[in-house]
Amino acid sequence: MIGSRAVPFLLCLVITVSSDAAAANKYQITRDPQAIAVAQAAFTAMGGPSAFVGYQDSVALGTLTIYAGGTPVPHSIRMKSKGTHETRVETQMPTGTNIRIINQGQAAIQKPDGTVQVLASNNLVGARVAHVPLLSLLSEYQNSNTSLTYQGTAQVNGHTTSVIAVSYVPSTDPTAGQFFAAVTKTLFYVDQATGLVDKIQYENYEEGNSQQYHRTIEDYFDGYQMVNGIAVPFHQSTYAVGKLEADLILTSVTFNVGLSDSDFTLPQGGQQ
Repeated sequence: MIGSRAVPFLLCLVITVSSDAAAANKYQITRDPQAIAVAQAAFTAMGGPSAFVGYQDSVALGTLTIYAGGTPVPHSIRMKSKGTHETRVETQMPTGTNIRIINQGQAAIQKPDGTVQVLASNNLVGARVAHVPLLSLLSEYQNSNTSLTYQGTAQVNGHTTSVIAVSYVPSTDPTAGQFFAAVTKTLFYVDQATGLVDKIQYENYEEGNSQQYHRTIEDYFDGYQMVNGIAVPFHQSTYAVGKLEADLILTSVTFNVGLSDSDFTLPQGGQQ
């Protein structure tokens, strides 16, 4: 017969075992100290906490040259951001303005003819301010929901870089955790000499197919200039599956202009 004083001990043992089993079933977020150190060095080199905290919004103007069918076509472009989760890209096309808005993990494209395409969420979970690395997913390196792993070193345009993988995982559910880790996984190539981000690599998934069909996208950054204490690359080249897809040259970047929330209101209508 079990003594009455043994019951609390056994109850605690059962609770402990149950808690351990629940923890074992959770998705484990990796926080690699070496990767965190690289992320911190890059974050500091590109402006650091004071510049990040002082940032509210931004407007960037430039020219986006799109390479399709081997013929480069330049377009005027205006990029707006508010915080790190709201962006608006206005591209001047021959038939009018193409507008792409991302707002807190939701997005839509309003085409020159007025039609609206609602975008699937698979490419939006980790979407931040793409043209300013300080405001990218790297800015969340201290977040407990952000996974960081060290990937070694690599050469980027003749520079030796430290490579880290960063993923945003807002759920510890095993299935959901694996999904978020996969679709948000972003490789940052941090220049060992300057601390600046020379390259970002990620997967772009086909609309409506969460993980089955995707392309490897590589963004190369150079021509950094300090604007309001933030290092901004004024030149960005984008490659899809190793082929040049677009080239962005900025002519001006302005921070804290007082953008309205209405700039980031998603257009209504359309199909996903």
